[in-house]
Amino acid sequence: MTERLYLSDSYLTRFHARVVRTLQFKGHLAVVLNQSAFYPEGGGQPGDRGTLGTVPVLDTQERDGEVLHLVDAPTWTADQVEGAVDWPRRFDHIQQHHGQHLLSAAFQRIHGAATVSFHLGEKTCTIDLDCSIDKLSAAALRAAESAANESVWQNHPVIARDFKGEERARLTLRKEPVKGDRVILVEGVDASPCGGTHPRMTGEVGCIAVIRAQRWGSGAARVEFVCGNRVVRALGQATEAIAQTAEALRAAPAEIAEAAVRLAAESRAQRKAVEALEAKLTAQKAEQLIAAHPAGAIAETVDGGMQAAKLLAAALVARGRIALIASPDGERVHLCFARPAGAGVPMDAVLKSVLPLLGGRGGGSAEIAQGSGNAARLTEALSAAMKQVDGN
Repeated sequence: MTERLYLSDSYLTRFHARVVRTLQFKGHLAVVLNQSAFYPEGGGQPGDRGTLGTVPVLDTQERDGEVLHLVDAPTWTADQVEGAVDWPRRFDHIQQHHGQHLLSAAFQRIHGAATVSFHLGEKTCTIDLDCSIDKLSAAALRAAESAANESVWQNHPVIARDFKGEERARLTLRKEPVKGDRVILVEGVDASPCGGTHPRMTGEVGCIAVIRAQRWGSGAARVEFVCGNRVVRALGQATEAIAQTAEALRAAPAEIAEAAVRLAAESRAQRKAVEALEAKLTAQKAEQLIAAHPAGAIAETVDGGMQAAKLLAAALVARGRIALIASPDGERVHLCFARPAGAGVPMDAVLKSVLPLLGGRGGGSAEIAQGSGNAARLTEALSAAMKQVDGN
């Protein structure tokens, strides 16, 4: 068993220890010490990084009560070592983890939404709530965020220690303990079993910002958030993104929402105009093809991909003609075979009969079928399709 120094002091970053043994773990050499300030991954919090002597610690894991320090070294010979925890990363995790406790307590208190899991990511954090997303409106999210930040700014003392017996019985725990007697207690705010690293005062979390919520699983919701210095970074990134967007829209930062709405409306109007023009040109193309081919099916190639092939096929079908339309796209080709409703050769059968020539795939119904394949034998494929259609 490794003595875990971080449990009594989350701020301890340097310590001396005796090497107990080494082993291979997940493709790395792992060093086991008699005591360690490194936090091993668990409870949604990643393992610490740092150094043992001059050797980098890439990750910290737990197995059978031992803390495994995964090091960037092929072998190990030292019997004694000085460990150093990466403090900026540790403090970031302290901010995120304790911020999660305060935010989870706020969701529980205000919305009756219990936290069922937590993940501390590289950029953002998430909690999964036993709560329908329908109950988490923007106002509901802001209410929980505001309550959590009040707990931060009131700068409550954070008690992190074992609670047993009657003392433990007097606590109203937010969740049931998984193992051990350690509880993170903020008087009047939250009491939760936890073996992670936490600050001495809630004010060290700095602030908490809820980013968004989304549906997660059946009847649950996932809330994404950041705490402390990550909020500062996120604000800086958002400010830069807003400035770039404002410049692109030729609008003041405060006016980008209005400018974006206006641009979207203009884009929709332009798209409708383009679609109307495409329909007009397609109709003209169909009339020209019918004039050139007074009888029988019409086979034609067009530019523009499957959408263009479908438009021309629909225009020809609307004028009572069978359409075998192809649209080459580099080495590939898109096919749309269609005919008027009623009796006639099934288009899906015609398509499937020529697809082997193209090494392609597709399907559809008796009236319209679509597919794609290699364009090398397109002429042969269209000729084969024409023979089937005109032969019936």
